[in-house]
Amino acid sequence: MDDVLYLLSACGVLVLLAHKYRAFRQAPPERRPAVLPICLACVTAAPAFLFLAPVIGVNFDRLTGVPNLSVMLVYGFGVAFVAANQAMLLYWRHPPAQAWRTTRQVLIVCALVLATMVVLFALGAPTEEHHGDFPAAFADTPYIAELLVLYHFTYLIGLLNVVRLCWLWADETPRDQPWLRRGLRLNAVGVLVGAAYAVIVLIAVVGSWFGAELDSWSVAAPKVLTLAVPVVVVAASIAAWGPRLSYLRERMARLRDAVRDQVRLRPLWRALRTVDPAMRHAPGTLWERVNPEYRLFWRVIEINDWLHQLRVARDPAVTSAVERAAAELRLDEIWAATEAAQIKAALQARARGATTADTAPADQDGPLPARHAFASERTRLVLVAQAFVGPVVASALSGIGRPATRR
Repeated sequence: MDDVLYLLSACGVLVLLAHKYRAFRQAPPERRPAVLPICLACVTAAPAFLFLAPVIGVNFDRLTGVPNLSVMLVYGFGVAFVAANQAMLLYWRHPPAQAWRTTRQVLIVCALVLATMVVLFALGAPTEEHHGDFPAAFADTPYIAELLVLYHFTYLIGLLNVVRLCWLWADETPRDQPWLRRGLRLNAVGVLVGAAYAVIVLIAVVGSWFGAELDSWSVAAPKVLTLAVPVVVVAASIAAWGPRLSYLRERMARLRDAVRDQVRLRPLWRALRTVDPAMRHAPGTLWERVNPEYRLFWRVIEINDWLHQLRVARDPAVTSAVERAAAELRLDEIWAATEAAQIKAALQARARGATTADTAPADQDGPLPARHAFASERTRLVLVAQAFVGPVVASALSGIGRPATRR
């Protein structure tokens, strides 16, 4: 199970590396210094997870003949990862010349730490293989104990500084870059999870000096890093693909509204369908059949075509009855109810065999403003369809009985 977790984490980092390397190749020369550090961070993190996997780490130690060398390599890549992350943030935030001055100091400190770790490992010279429980096995061993504290303390301080910089600069991100701000904050969360690994190991190691039995803590601690990987991978790439989520959310909202309006138009559409069923549009493809926006478009067209054939005329009696019913129900906006009542009256007359006068369709009252003609017509017909099955129309038509029509 440990092998699977660490190998999957390595694969996730490699996917991020491929994404960022492509961005590096496509970036203009002046932007490449800001992308290079994150590529280097991936280059350091991926082999660290590979060597954490027992199937690779233990066999590597056997191949080289140096017990626990894979653990030392993991620690070395960890220090390099801390340096690369801080360099990444510095190059994101500052001009290259200014970023390099601070990055150079970070690199010097990390190089000194790494050199000290190598010396301590050589002096400690652990002879027994303890790939899976290295901190627990050597917490009291001279030189190796100091190595453990030095590495995990450096790792913790470096990542906490990354968290601080991410959160600080997220607050200063321009308002027109919301996904960059979210990426910085998400990266801070992921890195903070990774920092918890160092805290757990430090507590276990130092606690063992005072007799605490916390070996299981240090054994389980590296698995915390696998929890941080997906968060950091998403955070480091979300600025590139995050805006597509906004578009997807808008697209889903449009589809939801299209389905909602189809349902609202259905009673009016079904009532008018009897005018000329042959005028229904048959979808030509499966996509046309399942696309809510496409189906809504043709539903609006079909309703208007049937209304044109029905030739709805203005019946003053219907209009007066709607006004009376609206007053009784205390409804202020009655144009939709009036139009719906005229349509229902015309359909009732047609069902009785009566015909309406050969006149052009009446002007529509109160179309709502919209960005284009279809949106306005869609909005108007939805309101009419809702009024069509509402209490005002039913009360008005029942109050006047059979509407007068001309034959």
